[in-house]
Amino acid sequence: MKIVIVSPYSPRWNNIASVRWEKFAKYLSINHLIYFITSCFPSKQSFRSFDLGQARLVEIPLKYFRYDPHVAVNGKFAKEQTMFSKLLRRIKAEIKPVLERFLPVSTGGMLLHDYQAYVTELSKIISDHERTILITTYDPWFSLKLGKLFKKRFPKTVVWLADFRDPSFNLDGSALTKLPVFAYATKRILSMADAVLVVSKKMVEDYQRLCGDKVFFLPNGYDGKLFLGECSDDTHEDFKIVYTGSFYPGTRELSWFILALSRIKERKRAIYSKLKFVYAGKDYEYVQTLFDRFSMLDILENRGFVSRCEALKLQAQADLLLLIGYTGKDPQVGRSMRTGKVYEYLATGRPILVIAPGVWEMREEIECDGVSKVFEKSQTEMMADYIEQLSRKRSHVDREKREQVIQSYLYENLSKKLEGIIEKITLDKSAGRSA
Repeated sequence: MKIVIVSPYSPRWNNIASVRWEKFAKYLSINHLIYFITSCFPSKQSFRSFDLGQARLVEIPLKYFRYDPHVAVNGKFAKEQTMFSKLLRRIKAEIKPVLERFLPVSTGGMLLHDYQAYVTELSKIISDHERTILITTYDPWFSLKLGKLFKKRFPKTVVWLADFRDPSFNLDGSALTKLPVFAYATKRILSMADAVLVVSKKMVEDYQRLCGDKVFFLPNGYDGKLFLGECSDDTHEDFKIVYTGSFYPGTRELSWFILALSRIKERKRAIYSKLKFVYAGKDYEYVQTLFDRFSMLDILENRGFVSRCEALKLQAQADLLLLIGYTGKDPQVGRSMRTGKVYEYLATGRPILVIAPGVWEMREEIECDGVSKVFEKSQTEMMADYIEQLSRKRSHVDREKREQVIQSYLYENLSKKLEGIIEKITLDKSAGRSA
């Protein structure tokens, strides 16, 4: 089977959008002919190691980029948020969804892709002589335009799967995308799609309202060794709390967890003195400032930006992993927020403390190990109690139940699920034609 993946975020780049289809391509290429079409910087420099298996990589240089965000180690949240910066962020959040409808642009800096070059490369691969499974990934929006174009050009031989890593309407932080026109634009462009793939259960509900029963749940996942944390030494006196992700103003903030730590400092000095908060990520200045504001620099171990291998090592050595899923105002928006880190954390075998809405859709999967807990952002007292108890008695998670959860999110298994989806769609199309 010939499968063409259009994923404008290069596997050379260091973000979750790069990882998702790299991993699917790796496992799909074992049994299928895979073409992986992506953008690249003119130098084709790699900022992470990647493995596409036997997939054929087709790279298209960007037409324009203002700066390279994948080299920078300091994020937008690393500095104090001024009124001007907050306003600028809001303006960008409103402009981007509109701009991408007309131009082949994407997030991660100012990136302008070569749409016509994509059309040219796809035209070399897709024809009316053999069946092609065409997978397009959103964002950016222009990948959907490519899907629609080639489905219209080759309706009998192209099977189009439109993948949504993020929603294309009703975006958190964007009032404009809540207008009906954005949902309508999505419904219209997907009218010719044979299947729609989404990464959360809430997105399944949202897209089914637009597209009916051709929507399938295909989450992000994990590819690597399991239960690295079981080799860690649990006899050390320090109680290490590790966070290796990013922060985003309004929706993923550390301040709520800081309040929980401050409660421990106020009432349990002996326990507080054993705590060590280890941070590794691009927002190290933001973390430093926040701990300084609460006079808790004595327990902060700020590693800054580190490699993925180093981040995995820190996670495996943690006594408790912190995951901040969503700290925004709308619990219904937050219930579907799945950070890429959640799958890495599950694979360590270490306890996890999650800050997310009470209706978070992964709550049961996190808490089934008997130790890990999900807290709402306002439950700072309960968080403090939980940390105190865990630091006194370091409990082990139920390995069997944790493994049952993570197995369903391994990219190798998710790729088999995707093969099943493709098989179902192609059989349904064949049955429809014969009828």
